[in-house]
Amino acid sequence: MVNKKRKTINLLFLSLVLLLSGVLLGACSKADAEDSNVDVIESVLKLQFNGPDETLMKLLQDPKYKTVVDGIEVNEEFDKYVAEVYGPYFTEFYLGTFLRMYGIHYPSSAHMSGHKLNLKNVVIQKSENASNRYTFTATVSYARDGENEKTANVSGVVLISTKEEGKIGKFEYRDDNGLYKELSVSER
Repeated sequence: MVNKKRKTINLLFLSLVLLLSGVLLGACSKADAEDSNVDVIESVLKLQFNGPDETLMKLLQDPKYKTVVDGIEVNEEFDKYVAEVYGPYFTEFYLGTFLRMYGIHYPSSAHMSGHKLNLKNVVIQKSENASNRYTFTATVSYARDGENEKTANVSGVVLISTKEEGKIGKFEYRDDNGLYKELSVSER
């Protein structure tokens, strides 16, 4: 009788441990799955490394969209398009900086050299020390028609704005394993 009681207690204890483990694992998985910042970063990487975006390139390069106002070149159609495509992911303050520093480099270099870019995989990690800091590594394939596909890992850092929830306040590429150089020197 004592042995049967002990087995029942052990079974109840084991059931309780399994139940608590399941709850903890579920809560952790749910927290990771609900991190919308990861989705924002991945969306920007898809825009950067799938294409190049022919509409973006046309608006950027076609002189009919450019005018000079007070000695400054203005491209309202380009600005409007960028605001629609990239605007949901960046703070209003940082969007222009991103485009000047990083945003058009890979798409325009791929376009000029005749390469097609394809985002194959993305790994995004949240910093343990800063809740708004993320690092990423994107595996990008690139090829021109008739050539073998090559891949490069592009890594960088993203800071999510602490003032505008779900918006990128800083986006920086750190290492691209020679991708930009490869696209830049491989003119058509």
